[in-house]
Amino acid sequence: MNAMLLLVQRLSYDVEEEIYSEVSLAIEKPEVYFENFKERLDERGIDSPIDQLAWISLVDALLDHDLAFEIDWKESGLYLCDVVDELLDRKKMACISWEDFEDGEFDELPTSQYLNEISKRLSEKGVSLACLDIESD
Repeated sequence: MNAMLLLVQRLSYDVEEEIYSEVSLAIEKPEVYFENFKERLDERGIDSPIDQLAWISLVDALLDHDLAFEIDWKESGLYLCDVVDELLDRKKMACISWEDFEDGEFDELPTSQYLNEISKRLSEKGVSLACLDIESD
């Protein structure tokens, strides 16, 4: 639980209190969280509290505050670069030049490997990219 709440602090930027309260509720009172966010969870096909509810609450809260994007497992690479630029912009950080990615070298990579290449580029700038797989298409 403590590790999850520390992760919330690291990812929540300027809305920490709001995200922290949602995730805490999902951890401490999953039935109450489920009732409060039933419509949101229904869109994910979740019809009762599940073990992964805290993770889902974190993902949904980050999405609600434009601090995360849901991507398909087979997205195009340049779309992923655009998504990362939007996340950087949301956190008021400078966008990255993706010229190296436009030459086609990475075009055939699966999404997960493309994200690894993006992550390498970001780490050169002291930025980390976090990916959470919620095992949903």
